[in-house]
Formats: sequence, structure tokens, C-alpha cells
Amino acid sequence: MKSKLMLFIAFLTIALFCYSQTSKYVVVTFSAKRGIDKHFVNYYWITPVDSIKGMNFCLYPLYLAEYSSDNLYDCKKGDSINIFTHTVKTAYDFEDGYEQGIEELISLIDGNRTKIQSIKTKWTNKAYIDINVYVTPISGDFCRCFYYKDHRDKFEAWIYLPVKDFSFEKAFWSISAANFVKYANYSHVEYNSHLLHERYVQESLK
Repeated sequence: MKSKLMLFIAFLTIALFCYSQTSKYVVVTFSAKRGIDKHFVNYYWITPVDSIKGMNFCLYPLYLAEYSSDNLYDCKKGDSINIFTHTVKTAYDFEDGYEQGIEELISLIDGNRTKIQSIKTKWTNKAYIDINVYVTPISGDFCRCFYYKDHRDKFEAWIYLPVKDFSFEKAFWSISAANFVKYANYSHVEYNSHLLHERYVQESLK
């Protein structure tokens, strides 16, 4: 009986670790446009506010689409997921209102973002890339889990999926972590490599 109780406590601890309750986060949006593109494309990354101790903090991919309802369910349990592999249990039967909530989250992020950096790389007049870096402080429930890929290249990395109760955290800009976020150098982040490991923001040269 005691061993069963200890097993349950261990499982509950893991689940609570992976399924974050309402907490404060920073969403970093990399809005990129190549010379051949007509529009900017947004790439969303996220990190907990309490993890920002300096300008070399860590960013994790934030998925706002492409995952299935079973991916979300497994993530909330603390299980590893593989977003781009369909199985017999793959389903898209999200709870009522969930998908609308994600659309509202995207609007919340895009509508309250602050531009902190612009990066431009140019090779020729037509071959270039413009990247605008934006920050949106938010609070909400997110689950954190391992994304794994088991093909020729095996790896696993932390990612975040949104759950519920999202809101804008304007007060973030008055705390010390805001300065680390504003003055960090984002030019080294491989913003479009969502399937790779966590990305550290290298310390700014300023």
C-alpha cells in the first residue's frame, strides 16, 4: 500500500511540474521576412519570467497550431509527444472553446507586443532577410513537455503548449527581468528551428 502511495505521489509531482498552473511568461516573437516573401511570418518562443536571471536566458518553442488534442492531453500528463507523427489515437476533438481561446491568445500576443530589436541581413538587393523581435509578457496555464523525434536523428527538447486563462502582464515592464529581455542580443537565435533544442539568448555586446 505504501509503495502504491509513493508511486502516486511521484506521478502527481511529475504531472504538476509539466502542467504549469497560471504563471507569468515572456513570449518572444520573431517576425521574419525574406526578399522573396510578401509578408512577415511569426515564430513564437516562450520562457517563464522567473527563469530570467540575466541576458543569457533560455527560450523554448511555443506551439499555437499543428498539435492534436491527444498531444495536448499527453503533454498535460507529462508524457513526451511527437507533434508531426500521426497514430491511431491522433484526434482533434479539443474541448469546446479551446480553439477559440488559442485564436484569442494569438491576438493577445500580437496586439500587446513591444518591439525590442531589428535585425537585417543582406546579401544582394533581392536576397535579404528582415527580422523584428517583439516581446509580450503574459500569464496563463501552459503545459511543458518533451518533444521527441525518433528517425535518423534522435533528440528530445522541451516545448510549451497553451492550455487556458491567458492575460497580458503589463507590470512586467517595471521589474528587473524586463531590462535583460530588452537588451539581450537575439541575433544568434535560430528562431525558425522549432524542432531543435532550447535556445539560449547570448549576452548582448552593448
